Amino acid sequence: MAVVVGFIPTEVGFRALTAAREEAEQRGGPLVVVNVLRAGVDEDPRHADDQQLEIARDQLRRATVRVAFRQETAEDDIADVLLQVVEEEKAELLVLGVRRQNDLARHLLGLTVQKLLLSSPSDVLVV
Repeated sequence: MAVVVGFIPTEVGFRALTAAREEAEQRGGPLVVVNVLRAGVDEDPRHADDQQLEIARDQLRRATVRVAFRQETAEDDIADVLLQVVEEEKAELLVLGVRRQNDLARHLLGLTVQKLLLSSPSDVLVV
């Protein structure tokens, strides 16, 4: 069954890729890597550029399951985009990388993770 990973180009994001690959291989894949872009926001460290996506592809090149990359745009809620992909792919697992930052970022990230944990039709693995 499919595994979806919400990918951000950070150390924790790359750790989430590794965990998602391992889970997809155990489950028979495929692995769907999703990077969500915020509409109207040009500079956001969560947006993966071409070079960062290529690094992620290199990290997953030896995966024994099919790997697909999707870059989706969100007007408001990143969680809604990830939930839509989980449903479209009929994913068995959603993998998220979480890191602690300043209080405001932790609060906002916490809201996204909380929504995903409570609303995902699949299991959720937080790395």
